[in-house]
Amino acid sequence: MKPEAVRSVLAERAETRREVLSERWGDVPHRVRPIIDVAEYDFPATPDELFPWVAVCFVVEDGRVLLVQDSGHSSVWEPPGGKGEARSASEKASGEYREQGEEQRSSEDVSGGRREPVESVAETAERETREETGIECGVTDLLFTETLRFDYGNGVPVPVLQAGFVARRVGGAIRPTAAAIENVSWYPCSDLPDGTQFAEEIESLRTSG
Repeated sequence: MKPEAVRSVLAERAETRREVLSERWGDVPHRVRPIIDVAEYDFPATPDELFPWVAVCFVVEDGRVLLVQDSGHSSVWEPPGGKGEARSASEKASGEYREQGEEQRSSEDVSGGRREPVESVAETAERETREETGIECGVTDLLFTETLRFDYGNGVPVPVLQAGFVARRVGGAIRPTAAAIENVSWYPCSDLPDGTQFAEEIESLRTSG
């Protein structure tokens, strides 16, 4: 596919997912982030070569928020999160796919090699938190959405939806299993380390949990 066509499909998917999240969780602030330079990577040949979304999880308990240090990111501390997972339409048809009712509304044809999400956006946030920290959590609210734009060096930035969820701890203990996670810790929402990503959003959660 031509880069412009890939971008067009991805933009439509991102907007559809944002609308569905709004229907499920209500209207929340939305913003468009500055372009992210990823010129070291190849431009996706089709829309399905790119991850379907990114989810960030703000786990709050007793006025504290769960943060991680990821060796692959520039932020000193940040909430856990990561990319959504997808599998091919044929795998979906085999029964391995679980309908979640949150992100599946789409007018697009799913025949051929189309890759479909295997989890909802909220489930991505919960899974990434478990994998990165060892903490089991349950999403309780949607805090914001934003459009990430990736520039592969060809002048055609592609959009991907990122969603930030608030969650409560339901079990587990700090035991990171993701190789890139160097540290995991709870910090008071009102006293965050310098350089913490999403500091403003975290400070707004001081009375949560």
